Amino acid sequence: MSAVPVLFCVDDNPRYLPLLRVAVRSLREVQGVDAPCLCVYAGNDRSLLDSLEREHIPCARYTPVLDKAAIPQRFHRAIGAFLKLELALLPELVGIPYCLYCDVDVMFLRPLDDLLIRRPRYMAMSKEQTAPFFHEHESLSYTWRGKDYTVPMPFPIWTFSSGVVLFHLQRLRNYDHIHNFLAFCAQNLERIGNLDQSLLNYFFGKRIEKLESRWNCPPYRCEAASEGHIIHFHGPKPWEIRRPLWNDLRINDFWKLREKWKSFLEADEHNMVEAWEKADA
Repeated sequence: MSAVPVLFCVDDNPRYLPLLRVAVRSLREVQGVDAPCLCVYAGNDRSLLDSLEREHIPCARYTPVLDKAAIPQRFHRAIGAFLKLELALLPELVGIPYCLYCDVDVMFLRPLDDLLIRRPRYMAMSKEQTAPFFHEHESLSYTWRGKDYTVPMPFPIWTFSSGVVLFHLQRLRNYDHIHNFLAFCAQNLERIGNLDQSLLNYFFGKRIEKLESRWNCPPYRCEAASEGHIIHFHGPKPWEIRRPLWNDLRINDFWKLREKWKSFLEADEHNMVEAWEKADA
């Protein structure tokens, strides 16, 4: 795996599997069938593993530092997202200096070449498209290897979205930055407001480099279909078409890109998603 690989992380939520399939199928459409990718999984669901094998999606089985015992129960619904914080520890990525992480609810519309040649110091992310995020703490403290650290918090902040992250893995491994960061994570999980995204933003702060919005483009943006390279369904998923909660995000190119997403489904998957559409309320 010499080229920059694209990584996805999943847990046992059955609705993540069709999202992952479309993500990989669309990646291979724009980057070629040999585009290097890897799915990181911390569970033991045999049917999920068999499905990845049938789809020819390489899988890295991983035992995380931040497991269910460490992560608060209220975050378990999205526990797979925390796996991205530990990619620098993956044995399968030893010797790989950079990787592109993407949430499974993405669809690739255009080539990634201009993104994959970027070389951020630590990581690069696009700005979050929602309102500024407020938090109640002025600083967060943690202890690592017997030494106390304090991380000042900006207030408020426009956060970067962790749905698409270009990681410099080697720098995270150097001087054991990754375990320093994970110590901060483990000791502050009760003080965060937005899952793994808060942890990355709080700890790395101004060291995060900005990516253009085309690399993490929600479908409700009016230019998503014409300019987006990576479409991120980070609000309503393609089958969530009735729930009032998402009315203000099912706008502009959402409907057009939803149909494009569905075009990657096989017949049985299409039927399953249509059943989810009817059940959504």
